[in-house]
Amino acid sequence: MVNQFPLQGDIIFDAKPDAVPYNYRISYKVSQLCLIMYICGWGTSCSLIKLHMISFALLSQKNMDNLLEFSDKTNESVVVRFDPAVNRALTYAVAYGFVVQQQNGNYKLTDQGKNFAERIKLAGDLMVTEIRELTDLSKRLTESRIKELTEIWRDRHAED
Repeated sequence: MVNQFPLQGDIIFDAKPDAVPYNYRISYKVSQLCLIMYICGWGTSCSLIKLHMISFALLSQKNMDNLLEFSDKTNESVVVRFDPAVNRALTYAVAYGFVVQQQNGNYKLTDQGKNFAERIKLAGDLMVTEIRELTDLSKRLTESRIKELTEIWRDRHAED
């Protein structure tokens, strides 16, 4: 009786790929980055750090509130998470022709990228929360404010 397996043959294990959470899917991240540049970028252009900061802020309301406070200078520190998915999505966005890297290192939407972001906004039922939060942030997070932050990092953590 101990060695009997009554369900033997009735169970089949079939390996399936694991689902990728939506916020790590390349299509979502490319769309998100295009919207960030379109809504929050000066001249539809953003630095890599700004893209990372805003992408991280979109993960939770607390993160977004912290970024808004930092942008408005009511909070002098903000958590910045450098997500490899952002870098990978930027590579795809460049390959798709949505984004180009400028001489100064910033990323800028092409006409095709602007059209893509406009179509997402006009759809009305796509990325509604992200669009609302990006619109609230809009141009409040400036590159000069980001530069202040990077100088603080440099002063606190640089070694001779």
